[in-house]
Amino acid sequence: MPLLICQDAPYAALRLADIIEQAILENPRLTLGLATGRTSAAAYAELVARHHQNTELAFRQVTTFNTDEFVPLAATHRMSARYLMNYRLFRHVDIKLENTYIPHGDAVDLAAECRAYEAMLQARGGLDLVVLGLGHNGHVGFNEPGSSAKSRTRVVEFTNSTLAALSDGYRFQSLEETPRRAITMGLGTILAAKHILLIATGVSKAHAVHRMFDCRPGPSVPASLLLQHPNLTMIIDADAASHIAELPQDTVYIP
Repeated sequence: MPLLICQDAPYAALRLADIIEQAILENPRLTLGLATGRTSAAAYAELVARHHQNTELAFRQVTTFNTDEFVPLAATHRMSARYLMNYRLFRHVDIKLENTYIPHGDAVDLAAECRAYEAMLQARGGLDLVVLGLGHNGHVGFNEPGSSAKSRTRVVEFTNSTLAALSDGYRFQSLEETPRRAITMGLGTILAAKHILLIATGVSKAHAVHRMFDCRPGPSVPASLLLQHPNLTMIIDADAASHIAELPQDTVYIP
């Protein structure tokens, strides 16, 4: 597993943008899984800038599937994944909005919505590349501790630690307004991707990174299950790497 350690979060975002750009240039029909975290958002801003500078970086044939959406937020809610992805990326590049898939968090029948989302992803042949953030408690997507490696798209309840992290003011201003549930791709769906990019930046993620590498892989730290994937790349900054006891052999420091 390549582990790329960057000097700070902005540089990590640039490296993430590099990998996504190269993947699109190599496969213009890429099926791409996307997340809505801070470092991912910075990478999307960089991709928008590069798209306007380089006509070869085209999104016209790209298909995207977001990893999760809050329940019961509508697409028009300013903190929904749909709203944020439209605002940060989709409306600024030449992607076809009908090829951007995000679960409907306000669906009347959530179980049916999960089945339909999973079926649509599988009909597209699964994910070529998926971008994931690392949660404070080791979750990926919103697969909380205890999630099965075989899980598929479903509704999940947030743990108290995730609720606290979500209500820190970046996404939601208080615990009261923070959603308690989300639709998320399952670990089985994610692990079926051809290439996984896992992102973690900041000292607040250092403990989660430490647990991912230094515990026995298992559902108590869902991110640790990604270590079994044959094509995982992890991008972190120096702060997030600060608690790792033993670095993998293929660690690369990027100044």
